[in-house]
Amino acid sequence: MSSRSQEIDSRAADWAAKRNLRDLTPAEEAEFYAWLKADPRHLGAFGRAEGILARLERVAGAAIGELRPDLGAAEPGLLRRRTVLAGSIAASIAAAGLVGTSLWRRNQADGLATAATFVTGKGQTREIVLADGSVLTLNTSSKVSVEFTTDQRRIRLERGECLFDVAKNRRRPFVVVAGDTQVRAVGTSFSVSMLPRRPLQVLVREGVVELKRADTEAVWVGASTQALAPREAPIVAESISSTKLERSLEWQYGRIALDNQTLQDAADEFARYSDVRIVVDPAVANRTVTGLFASNDPVGFAKAAAAVLKLQVEVNNSEVRISGRSDATTVGKS
Repeated sequence: MSSRSQEIDSRAADWAAKRNLRDLTPAEEAEFYAWLKADPRHLGAFGRAEGILARLERVAGAAIGELRPDLGAAEPGLLRRRTVLAGSIAASIAAAGLVGTSLWRRNQADGLATAATFVTGKGQTREIVLADGSVLTLNTSSKVSVEFTTDQRRIRLERGECLFDVAKNRRRPFVVVAGDTQVRAVGTSFSVSMLPRRPLQVLVREGVVELKRADTEAVWVGASTQALAPREAPIVAESISSTKLERSLEWQYGRIALDNQTLQDAADEFARYSDVRIVVDPAVANRTVTGLFASNDPVGFAKAAAAVLKLQVEVNNSEVRISGRSDATTVGKS
């Protein structure tokens, strides 16, 4: 690795640690963006540093919010914490051989990443900053491949679920391919979900996207809209409340939002995030639940649901069983 590359990665690690610990001052914010614009390699290095920091925090079991203490008397501790974080990030970059060396191929003309693949395991989420400034947030057990050309930013969702916050660039549309459906945007925020035994789902948070299949007319979908694209059936779009839309995206914060869903549906949803199975007695499988729950805590969910529904819970190392009868029909937990 050249000394210049080491310097860029070290600076990127420092910025990632600093931004993680606290909000930047206006002067620091200006300095940060000036640094990003100064060299096309800076954004890619910063994206790698952010990704490594997220992985380090998952390993340490620390949430992002827990690493943002108040300023003031804690400032010396913050500086020490930032130094440790920056050093850990830089060391991880070096140990991984710059992490993306085997995945990223650089276009020397414009500095954009031309090819990359990103994957999450069960229970993981991952945020990736692309070289154009767009941000991808992958949900559990997901995989995307990225390919930038001179006239298009093309993302293929191989499996799972991803939230796309797209940097505007009218000359280079942002296209997500999922199965036989293509979702096209210029600059917007939307998610695409491609899960087994479910229709393809697109949630548009901001802006407008175009959904298209081969030999069919395009369907334009605006903000606060859910579009479903079942196999061998027309694409259907419907408006939803902003509250419902945001609850559907709670997974990016490690939470599952249930809205009058059956215990069996809830068990299936938790199975996406944990190897601890929730087994529901068929006699109570249609009882419904509503609330917000930690996606990595199926046992906690089962106990909370059972407590309100007056059901029985049996827990062992890899399985939690819900059984019994109750006149109650809903559990609510905020």
